[in-house]
Amino acid sequence: MTIDDEVRRATKLLETVMQAAGMTRKDLDQKLGAGPGYVSQVLTGRMELKFRHILAILRALEVEPSVFFQTLYPEDRPSSDAVVMEEFLRRFQKLGFGQPKTMPPASPGVDPQELERLIQNAVRAALSEQTARQAGPAEAEETSREGRTIRGRTRE
Repeated sequence: MTIDDEVRRATKLLETVMQAAGMTRKDLDQKLGAGPGYVSQVLTGRMELKFRHILAILRALEVEPSVFFQTLYPEDRPSSDAVVMEEFLRRFQKLGFGQPKTMPPASPGVDPQELERLIQNAVRAALSEQTARQAGPAEAEETSREGRTIRGRTRE
């Protein structure tokens, strides 16, 4: 595998994680405070991918770099991107991000695009559960006596 192949593999995993988090490239540009098209340039190779880019994107997506890199470069290297995505989901779940409700085991007969879609949905669900757990009751939406929905603590 060439260095260019490795870069494409890393950017594909970054894009999959971004999509699984329910974000678009534009959303991620805004979260990073970057100009329009920054994420697109990084992920398509129009801008040279640097370690700094990877770390910034992972931080914005709230993904630990160790999980990302262990998935990208496991000891026993998988032969396909679908296997890489499946491994990412497994590691993600080990960190307590919840279990997917409809994730079938991978088999030779599974369509790679369908598997990728299922993994993305499962990671989205796990991220939603983790975000809800981190928000806690103080950040939950509450309804005041007048029936208006407010964020945070109820004001008396």
